[in-house]
Amino acid sequence: MIKHISFSTVLVSLSLMCITTVKAEPWIDTSDIYLKANIQLLADAGFITTPTTTYPLMWHDINRDIKSLHAAALTKQQQNAFYYIKHQFKLAKRNQVRIKGQVGVEDTRFTSFGDSFRETNSLQIQTSTMIGNIASNVSFSYYPDAENKSDKKRWDNSYLAAFLGNWVVSVGKQDRWFGPTWDTSLSLTNNARPITALALTRKSAEPITVPFTEHQMPWTVTTFMGKMDDTRVVKDTLLWGFRFNFKPLKNLEFGITRIAQWGGEGRPQDLKTFWNVLIGKDNCGAGGLDCSGNNEPGNQQAGWDMRYSFNLFDTQMGLYGQYYAEDGANEGGLKMVTKAEVQGGFDMHIDIFSNPSTVFLEITDSYGDCNTGAGIGNCYYEHHIYKTGMRFEGRTIGNLYDNDAKSIVLGAISQINTNTRLTTKFHYLDLNYDNSDKAPDDPIIGNPLTSIAEEMVMLSSSVQHNYKNWRFTLGADISQSTFKNDLDKETDINASFTVEYNL
Repeated sequence: MIKHISFSTVLVSLSLMCITTVKAEPWIDTSDIYLKANIQLLADAGFITTPTTTYPLMWHDINRDIKSLHAAALTKQQQNAFYYIKHQFKLAKRNQVRIKGQVGVEDTRFTSFGDSFRETNSLQIQTSTMIGNIASNVSFSYYPDAENKSDKKRWDNSYLAAFLGNWVVSVGKQDRWFGPTWDTSLSLTNNARPITALALTRKSAEPITVPFTEHQMPWTVTTFMGKMDDTRVVKDTLLWGFRFNFKPLKNLEFGITRIAQWGGEGRPQDLKTFWNVLIGKDNCGAGGLDCSGNNEPGNQQAGWDMRYSFNLFDTQMGLYGQYYAEDGANEGGLKMVTKAEVQGGFDMHIDIFSNPSTVFLEITDSYGDCNTGAGIGNCYYEHHIYKTGMRFEGRTIGNLYDNDAKSIVLGAISQINTNTRLTTKFHYLDLNYDNSDKAPDDPIIGNPLTSIAEEMVMLSSSVQHNYKNWRFTLGADISQSTFKNDLDKETDINASFTVEYNL
């Protein structure tokens, strides 16, 4: 039987493993959309060779590639990206203490890459330290308006990590993002709060040589095991995640993702059960698996994604897509990748009014009918045993817009000047468009966004400005929703303001 992980024991064990020297925070998190855009720009130009579609993203290879560049040989747009990345790495090399305060009109319904604001009004203090081969980040937040007393004090985004050769072992609560997307991802996003997890990640994407050729292919992998310890039908459900990335060409990247729920209170969670999950036998009857609902191994999603970049009319452009499946066929093995939904997008790096910008168009559909033929979804992110589904603390861990939703998002990520940046998005959303919910009266089962069909248009924007050790972020959005059930239209305006100080 797999016991509950004692994270205090793991923290002590990792702290004793001082072998090499850590010169910076291990990775880039999901909090900075501008850093992501600048890294992707240089990757599309061929200057950054490591895979870049999995976050947290290791600093090691990014810094190596940046150090090999000479600003004079770059275009103006590439120079802006080069200097921004260098500055962020310089900050990552320092032991830091940050204080952050946030106020808002109301909680946000969606949290995308680069968004740190989920709930109104919070105060956070964060300290990051590097000693020997150990890196730590302790982040404490206080939310005075949280409904539950236990949610007022949080340790989200805290971690302890140790370098072991070309591997990083970490434990903590980290936001993750799997896939080449900008606004949302079908697989794993930072929409929900991070769960406590033990993770293993390859530090450097050192390439392998393709057999019978001299071609080298960078690759990296990360895996984690976490516990979903919120209020849910199956308490303390275990969540296993796996992500493998490789670049067969400088301008082509592939990613393979698997996410599985298993174990938990009253459920089998021995090694044999996990092995069946690992090989895709997670449904009774799959590949000869003999079991009943009482000992069915788990709930799994799997899929792949790609990003292809190219230059057209001296403009860097990219095409990307994701094919992601919900709990596949009963045969197990590779046939687990069935009942899949598709996501696609296009982006390009251009100047808007002389401001370097990344512009993207992203289309997503998360409707799945589970072969009922009745035109009713309530399938994607759902499960008949793990009834709370792929959700944590009331939010889906994948698509921001949950299941049975279409989204079309046009966005621009712009650098106004050295200290000021702007993000703007226009959303067309068709939420829960099958007009049905698995359990409309149960707060921990079914679609948490809306129990009926909701069509929404939304304009959102945020501006960020740095002044010395201060950072100010002002965000606002306006949306209008119409409903199939002849309800009145709703217009909603939200705003937030964040102040950060780096001691």
